[in-house]
Amino acid sequence: MSIVILGAGHAGLTLAREIRANSKTTPITIISREAIRGYYKPSLSKALSVNKTPDQLVMKSAETIAQDLNAKLLSNVTVIEIDTECNEVRGLFNSDEESSVLTIPYDSLVLATGASPIRLPIERDSTTELLLINNLEDYEIFRDRIQGKKKVLIIGAGFVGCELASDLISSGYDVDIVDLCEWPLQRSMPEVMGTEIKKAMTEQGVKWHLGTTLASVKTDKQNNKIAYLSDGTIIQTDAIISAVGLVPNTHLASSAGLTVRRGIEVDELSQTSQPDIYALGDCVEYQGVTLPFIAPATQAAKALAKTLTGEETALELPALPVAVKISACPTVVCPPLNKKGIWQVQGAGMNLEAHFINEEGAMSGFSLTGQCIAKKNQLVAECLPAFY
Repeated sequence: MSIVILGAGHAGLTLAREIRANSKTTPITIISREAIRGYYKPSLSKALSVNKTPDQLVMKSAETIAQDLNAKLLSNVTVIEIDTECNEVRGLFNSDEESSVLTIPYDSLVLATGASPIRLPIERDSTTELLLINNLEDYEIFRDRIQGKKKVLIIGAGFVGCELASDLISSGYDVDIVDLCEWPLQRSMPEVMGTEIKKAMTEQGVKWHLGTTLASVKTDKQNNKIAYLSDGTIIQTDAIISAVGLVPNTHLASSAGLTVRRGIEVDELSQTSQPDIYALGDCVEYQGVTLPFIAPATQAAKALAKTLTGEETALELPALPVAVKISACPTVVCPPLNKKGIWQVQGAGMNLEAHFINEEGAMSGFSLTGQCIAKKNQLVAECLPAFY
C-alpha cells in the first residue's frame, strides 16, 4: 500500500518516520512545494540570540532524509489537484532547468499542508515590506533585511510575537510591539500573568503599544519605515514583522470536496470526509479546534502511522503544555480548548501559577511563570486531557 504525504514540515516528516518504524517496506512519497530540509521550526524565533544562520538550523539534508526513511522525496512540486476518483495527485514541478506536470498515484493520501501567516490589510506602498517568519526561507529573508539595522516593530503579542521580541532584544535590537490585546498572550493566560511578562520585557527594553493597531506604513527617502498606529502614535523603524497568527492551508482539501471549516475536519483516526485521505498538523481541525503546536502534531503522527500500517489507532491528546521562549520571564502555557470557565491564580511577583477551571469545576488548562514553571509535570498529571 503506497502512502503519499503532502508537506515536509514537522507533521509530514514525523509521520513518515513513524510509518517507517512500523513498516520497513511500505512505499512512502513526500511532496513539498519548497526544498525539503530537516529543521525544527520553533527554533526560528530564537535563532538570532544563539547566533544561528539559516544553514546552521538545518539538521538533515533531503538526501539524508530520503536515505533514513527509505522514501521518495519530491521537492519544489506544487500540487494543483487531488483526483479522489482515480486516487492521484497532480503537481507542477519547477526548477531553473525545466517545468513539468507530475501525476502521483496513492493508496492513502495524507495532507500535512500546514498553515500560512495571516496577512493583515495594512495600507502601504509597494516598496514597504511586511516580513513574515513561517519557514526557513522566511527566516533567511528576515536575517538579510535586519542585517546592520537597529529597530524592529512586531505586530502581534502572542506566542511568536513575544518570542521574536525576546530574541531580538537579546540580540541588541530596539523592539516595539503593537497589538489590539490588553496584555501579552491574552488568549492563553490571565491579566496578572500577562502584566508580569509585559513588565519583565519592558525592563529589557521592549516598548509596548497595546489596545491599538497598525493602520498604515510608508517608507521615506532614507529607507526608514514610518508606522502610523490607530491611536495616533507614529513609530520610525527599520523593519516590520507580522506575527498575528496562522490560517490553515485548506485550499487543496476544499477543491477536492473534503469537509473544511476553519481547518480540514478529521475524525479520531485523522481521516477526512473522503475515504483514503487523512490530515494532520497545522492544517487540521479537531472537534472544532485548531492546534498549531508541535506536540499535537507529533501525537497525531504516531497514532496515524499505526492506522496506516494496519493497527487502527484513535488519537488521544493529553494536556500539552508549551514553553514560551521569553528570556526575561520563563513561561509555560497549556491553553484550555474550551474558553468557558475562570482563571484561578496564586503566587506573587513573577512567580505565578494559574489554573483554568471549567464549568464542571475541573482544571482544563494552566499557565506558569517564573519559578513556578517547575510545576509543569505535576499540573500535566492533574489537568484534563485535551481530547479523551
